[in-house]
Amino acid sequence: MTTSEFSFALKPSAVEGIGVFASHDIPKGTYLKLFSSKEKVRKLSLAKLKNRYFHRYCLEEGKTLFAPEDFSRMSVGWYLNHSDKPNAAHKNYRYYSLRKIKTGEEIMINYNTL
Repeated sequence: MTTSEFSFALKPSAVEGIGVFASHDIPKGTYLKLFSSKEKVRKLSLAKLKNRYFHRYCLEEGKTLFAPEDFSRMSVGWYLNHSDKPNAAHKNYRYYSLRKIKTGEEIMINYNTL
């Protein structure tokens, strides 16, 4: 089973800022289409991204940040929040539900696996 762009909603999160929430029940093992297949990722120097607000939407590896190509057109996946007990995980950066995710529940991943 696969989700669609209508499967997710961005809303304020009790965890941090904005989060990704399920707009319907999602069965365990479902592929979560959180990123557009057309979206590209760019590398930025940690020193060049001076506005720390945007840093929260990047993946950091050493002194390199992996960021959306265009911050004004970010897929919902960039808004995923961290949990030590996530309900979603990736395999080769394709995300799947680890258990049934209920309507209105925030979709969470473990940042330590990125």
